[in-house]
Amino acid sequence: MTWSKQLCQLRDALSMMIPFREDTLSYLTEAGINWRNVAMPNNALTLWHNIISYADENGQLTDLVRVMVESFPQNPYLISYRDNIHYSLGPDLASLGWRSPVEKEALEKLTGSTSTLLPIQFLQKGVQKARSVARILIRREKGTEAGTGFLLPNNLLITNHHVIGDAATAGIASIQFNYEQSLNGTTITPVEFALDPASGFATSEASDWTAVRIMGDANKDFGALTLEPVQVSRNEFVNIIQHPGGQFKQIAMYHNMVTYADSDVVQYLTDTEPGSSGSPVFNSEWKVVALHHSGGMLREPGTSKNLVRNEGIHINQVIEGIRQYQL
Repeated sequence: MTWSKQLCQLRDALSMMIPFREDTLSYLTEAGINWRNVAMPNNALTLWHNIISYADENGQLTDLVRVMVESFPQNPYLISYRDNIHYSLGPDLASLGWRSPVEKEALEKLTGSTSTLLPIQFLQKGVQKARSVARILIRREKGTEAGTGFLLPNNLLITNHHVIGDAATAGIASIQFNYEQSLNGTTITPVEFALDPASGFATSEASDWTAVRIMGDANKDFGALTLEPVQVSRNEFVNIIQHPGGQFKQIAMYHNMVTYADSDVVQYLTDTEPGSSGSPVFNSEWKVVALHHSGGMLREPGTSKNLVRNEGIHINQVIEGIRQYQL
């Protein structure tokens, strides 16, 4: 099959809505797809790539989309594929180098005037900071939703509003620390906490952040990230510790340049996947500069340019919000 931009958009949308393989089984069964013949890895994007490829090869892709639309009737990507609506998805990424939105001066800095050398303690600090980053699981009747969050002092968890949008959702969410692999590649047993919105909850749909109290003392074993007002500039480097696709904790550390920053948002080239929403975005000093919340073809504020980027809410917005709620 040929992977058109519209098919890729469909795959990406499904991987975000249903990132876990066990949650796909009921949909595949309803569509008449023999899921036992499909390679079903843990990675959400690869999982749905394989499902869509198999469904297309067996003439069942239309049935799969029909079943998904019945469950998610408002999803624009499902509807557009079902109705064969042609819409602009931006330029063909194969024709663009990721460097194309970056000025020549910035590229020169990557290999010239700005050193990429860091003290070895940079890695040690990163491992320490990573302890406070957690996987969020929200188990619903139709499947499990995944996201990322991070711990502040006083056992306060920060994530996106679109991950946990209200106290009721917080009440059914579980938070897992240490969901990662050891040095020899074995799975570390995660430590799970529930949330306690009754003792502390605040959210902002406009700025896409949520703060909610964790039940128990997670700070004791997993520390906390501290938030302080920061300035972010174009061409800085940012690293993101995250649970992409709801999978093991990972860090993105290549071509991590800030491409735009203002008082509201920070845009960057750092890699993320569905499930990374709510991750802390760090600068080279391991200060949190943003709360990751979206990615794709994004418009640069104040311009008409749509570019391939990821985006976070400027952490100063989150700090101010938490201060107003006195959490």
